[in-house]
Amino acid sequence: MKVALVVTLFHTPKSEVSRLKGEIKGLGFPDYRIYWIDNTQNGRGYAGGVNEGIRKGEKDKADIFIICNPDISLKGLTSKDLLDGRKYFNIWGLAMTQDQKTYYGGEIDPWRLSGGLVDSKPTTRFTKTDFVTGSLIMFDKETLSKTGYWDESYFMYYEDVDFCERARRKGLTVGIDSKRTFIHFETSKDNTQKNYLLAKNRLRFLLTYGNLMQKVREFIRTPRTLFEERNLIVSEFVRSSFVRNFFSLNASAFINKALHFLLFITMIRYIPLKEYGIYTLAWAHVTIFSPLVDFGTTSYGMVYLPREGKDKVHSLFTLRFFLSLVIFIITLFLAYLFHYQTTIIFYIFLVSFVIFYNMTSGMYLILTSVREEMVKASVISVVTNAVMIGCMILTTYIFRSIGTIMGVASFFYILYSFLYLYLIQNLTQKLKMIVEIKEWISIVKKSYVFVLVSLFAGIYFKIDVFILNFLKGTSDVGIYSSGYKFFEAMILFASSYNMLSASIFSKIALDNKIRLFPKVMKHILFLSLVGFGVVAATQLLGNIFLPHVLKGNYGEAIGVVKIVIWALPLILYNSIFLNLLYVFELSHLAVGLFIFISLVNATLNFIFVPHYSYIASSYITVISETVNMCILLILVFGIYKKKIFS
Repeated sequence: MKVALVVTLFHTPKSEVSRLKGEIKGLGFPDYRIYWIDNTQNGRGYAGGVNEGIRKGEKDKADIFIICNPDISLKGLTSKDLLDGRKYFNIWGLAMTQDQKTYYGGEIDPWRLSGGLVDSKPTTRFTKTDFVTGSLIMFDKETLSKTGYWDESYFMYYEDVDFCERARRKGLTVGIDSKRTFIHFETSKDNTQKNYLLAKNRLRFLLTYGNLMQKVREFIRTPRTLFEERNLIVSEFVRSSFVRNFFSLNASAFINKALHFLLFITMIRYIPLKEYGIYTLAWAHVTIFSPLVDFGTTSYGMVYLPREGKDKVHSLFTLRFFLSLVIFIITLFLAYLFHYQTTIIFYIFLVSFVIFYNMTSGMYLILTSVREEMVKASVISVVTNAVMIGCMILTTYIFRSIGTIMGVASFFYILYSFLYLYLIQNLTQKLKMIVEIKEWISIVKKSYVFVLVSLFAGIYFKIDVFILNFLKGTSDVGIYSSGYKFFEAMILFASSYNMLSASIFSKIALDNKIRLFPKVMKHILFLSLVGFGVVAATQLLGNIFLPHVLKGNYGEAIGVVKIVIWALPLILYNSIFLNLLYVFELSHLAVGLFIFISLVNATLNFIFVPHYSYIASSYITVISETVNMCILLILVFGIYKKKIFS
């Protein structure tokens, strides 16, 4: 009978490994092998290490599996002491001494399904328990074939409870030998994440195995739970880089949108509706080609730099610079080809310097995203935008001229391009302009799909403006754009989410793709609260605050706001699904999807805009996002099932 002992290490001192190795040898197993699984560098959870060891044991034809922590002592025990429980249970363990107290297995609370250790000594030596602690847990190969591997989505804590629960639900027995005891030093008590992981995984366990009544009771109990865990929630918020970065990005984006909104309010007070339509048209022309500025290299940098290292930073920056220069020229040339009025072409020239601003600020964003230090980018963005928008508002109030406003914007975009160049220099330490054609080809091979996605996504989001202008004129564009502005402000949640999740999903997929599923579910829940919260607030409070902002001819835009806001939660969901396509390197599917959705959007606008104008465009925005989400769900579910579970 061959025994496989699996020990998962994490920053474990060599002296402790040597000690435990000697104690295992002293057990006296005639045929055994120890599988030391080191998780120090790979960022994998305890269950992931256990599964790796189990698979190695299976290849070596092991009959018995003993899973144990490195922070235990088996001194004084024999192989017989460990294996006696096999006669009575499919999964078994021993009594455990920890912090001068002895525990006899674990039990699960019947209502909350929380797992806790039992400290009252049973009356019989071999006694059934709900679960055996993962510090030392044993089972044979027949049991493993029925239960399957450990669930790696728990990362740490409750993976042992889950394993035993699955076994019990399959009719297998779980218990301990209360006469034999091992010592657990519990070095994990110093883990700052312990309370958070315990709370999160307890809830995961409840949602997996709880019945309807248990889940309803837990839902009703939510306010009490939040109060009990208030200190934990605050500490996790402070500790979590994702949460910090997400809220700092959204805070900065919200402030920036608020600043632009103040500019918008000032402009519709002092600028005629037709002039505002021209302003919108000029910006639409420049921004529709903005995806070509970096040729998808922003998304490329966030997805691939965490995998490929920082060696490509200099070459990536140089490529972005030359692309920006080319697109700047193309933007102006196309403005001439479109036969715009001379003044509109001049306005397009002024604001086209935003191309170089986007290039440099985007590069800075890539670098801070990879470093997970996007708080810096958020603060700088707020300060620079506050100065620029403040000057544009003052210019609007004094001069009331679109040309002057765009001139001020052009000045600041040029100035800020140099500012971000300086910041990039500091991060990269002597940024170099390197022309590496082979390296550029390598980057473009991976990034071109991102630019196609951005290009057709840009067309998709802007095409209704061009069709409105073509069929109805700049006045209708002004009404639709002013209402759409409120919805556009809320899309900041999707933008900041994409910036954060792209590199996070990429790192998880590189390590272990199966861990993506629980992360995706958590993100769906989080974005549902954000998206539908904004929708509810708009519908309930819109009639109160919108009339104070959209006055006069702009009052017709209130209906636009209350319609298009329903597209927000759909866009948030689609952001998750699109990131999964990128992670699985299937970005070409996203390209095809946006081409199709753009055609749907354009067709519907051409059919209904002549009859219903901007109201038609509003409903078509929601319909298009619904179709988009349905297609993405089908694609992602099929791909995920094939790549993960096949």
